[in-house]
Amino acid sequence: MDIREHTFDTGTVIINYAEIPSSGTPLVLLHGGNARWQAFGSILAELADWHIYAPDFRGHGKSGWVPNRYRLQDYTDDIVVLLRAKIQAPVHLFGHSLGGIVALMVASQYPKGVRALAVGDAPLSRQTWRAALMPTLDRLAAWRDLCGGQKSISQIIDILKDSPEEVPGTSEPVPMRAVMGEESPFYDWMATSLYQEDPDMLTAILERFDITADGYEINIVLPAIQCPVLLLQADPDAGGVMTDMEIEQAMPLLSQPSHIRLDGVNHVLHNDRKEPVVEALKAFLQTEQDEK
Repeated sequence: MDIREHTFDTGTVIINYAEIPSSGTPLVLLHGGNARWQAFGSILAELADWHIYAPDFRGHGKSGWVPNRYRLQDYTDDIVVLLRAKIQAPVHLFGHSLGGIVALMVASQYPKGVRALAVGDAPLSRQTWRAALMPTLDRLAAWRDLCGGQKSISQIIDILKDSPEEVPGTSEPVPMRAVMGEESPFYDWMATSLYQEDPDMLTAILERFDITADGYEINIVLPAIQCPVLLLQADPDAGGVMTDMEIEQAMPLLSQPSHIRLDGVNHVLHNDRKEPVVEALKAFLQTEQDEK
């Protein structure tokens, strides 16, 4: 694949993004928290019919840091500026987790810029986002101490391998290495992501959540979205965070909704089982492209 990396100055921060050119409709991929554009690496080839843009959020990957400016609205503003200034055509948008939250905000605030939106296992309101984060707060606090070049990548890998993992059927956590083995590619991936990340991005979650999440209300954001929306739900029994209750709330608030539940697929979606995720995405996006 012809993957090109570029940078773009929003006026507030330098955003790094990958581009895979094609003659197809622009498709913007928005990664989750503690990640970077390479989180979509496993499915880029399958999406080659689209002209792909995959930015690193501010504070993530190779994008710039803006301490005390990691609100959802800040992420949203960056993506809207990118769509207006660099792409300049209505896009298909797929956001996973934090990226799904931002994608919903973008589609609600810049409706003429988004032709179709797929939301990958993201909480659909501030309240459900907070609830999904609660079991992970200790881990996020530990990861904050590993961010921003405070430790080398090899040191981060060693710490990750020894970090505690909850395992069903065991009374005490066990080291991650006992669950994932010694050679899992996860360690290098996560260590690199944390090494590049601004620690203040996690502080915004841990200590300034209400400010960070301000404006993310299901009854405000969803009715403002004009395009078709696919809610792509991971299996709640496998760690998915998009709940059945909020799906029920969301469907009547969206003007053109659809919903797919991926049984047996966990929150990381395409990095767990990419085949059903790609099948659902392509069917949805191709249908919307053909109908325009």
